[in-house]
Amino acid sequence: MFINKPEDVLVIIKKDQLFYWFAAFKEMWIMDRVKWVADFIQNGIVAITEGIHEERNNIPILNERNGDVFISLLKRDHALYNRDEIANEFYERLTADTTWWNIDDLMPDLFIDFDSKALYSQYVESMHYEKYVPKGWKGQRIDFCDTRFLDIHECYWIKNGLNYRAMIMTRT
Repeated sequence: MFINKPEDVLVIIKKDQLFYWFAAFKEMWIMDRVKWVADFIQNGIVAITEGIHEERNNIPILNERNGDVFISLLKRDHALYNRDEIANEFYERLTADTTWWNIDDLMPDLFIDFDSKALYSQYVESMHYEKYVPKGWKGQRIDFCDTRFLDIHECYWIKNGLNYRAMIMTRT
């Protein structure tokens, strides 16, 4: 299993109580690209505007009204990942010496919850996804990898009551 971080971002999407795991290029996940482009223009970068929404199938603002279409397009583009396969890879890599850098490509960067109209980001690079959420949504930079945010089944790093992700994070 290979998720090409940092070029791609691993994202969990929740829609109609179903969870999906996707990986795609960073800019795919900017929910309100109109607001994002406006920030570029305000800072004197105009070249970004031409054809900018084409790379996301001409969906300038991703929200609850077009989430189903977006998910279908991601599936069509083979961006869907199997959570169980990611979990298997995680446990294959897990040793007493495993550090964050051994497993970070298997950890989600964003959680987009269409049911609650919320985006949670723990993306550590310069992209601030939480700034570019649609009107009526909340965006937050927070560690969402626990059962306060995700169904326990999605938290594959928690097994038999042990949070292996948390233990690994204390090692680095």
